Amino acid sequence: MARKTKEEAERTRQNILNAAFDVFTCKGFMRTTLCDIASAAGVTRGAIYWHFKDKVDLFVALSEEIEASAAARPQDIRADLVRSLDDLKEEIIKFLAHFEDNDRYAVFYEMVNYKTEYTHELEPVLERQQAIQRGILDRVKSMFTLLKSKGSIRSDLDPGRAALSLVAFVVGLIEIWLSDRVSFCITEMAPILLDDFFRGMNPESAR
Repeated sequence: MARKTKEEAERTRQNILNAAFDVFTCKGFMRTTLCDIASAAGVTRGAIYWHFKDKVDLFVALSEEIEASAAARPQDIRADLVRSLDDLKEEIIKFLAHFEDNDRYAVFYEMVNYKTEYTHELEPVLERQQAIQRGILDRVKSMFTLLKSKGSIRSDLDPGRAALSLVAFVVGLIEIWLSDRVSFCITEMAPILLDDFFRGMNPESAR
């Protein structure tokens, strides 16, 4: 009986998360209330408070679930598996494919980064986003450090600056595409643009 109750509780929690995704991405964080989410999930507000401390806690839990399912967290970036610039390019293209597929990660990414006003209430979420950004930069820096040790990139490149440059390039490309999705196909253009971007890092370019 206890096992069944635990399973039911987990189903309720997942149902709340799914409803929260729908409401947050439709109305945004500030205009969404727990009553909205409870209504969409078909549960009481008390059921939400059983699983989550408040709206921010629910928002963070949803963020973690979506990022984990998309393997978009810093810990999901396996620097040790990237042995060449071509490997790195393929990893970036796989990440960008989320956006053209219009999956949950892409929809939530757009809402969090471009449709959310970070008020005092959302300070924990902003701090979490900043920590994720720093984590990604550290992982990408590790990739460039490894590639530099293997002679796969120019010996005079600074891994930290190269990481910041690459992350800025990818984030900028996503922002341009999100603002005008019919202007170009992101998964078609990304390989070409990345080839241009990485050409200057190739050891041959220094000769």
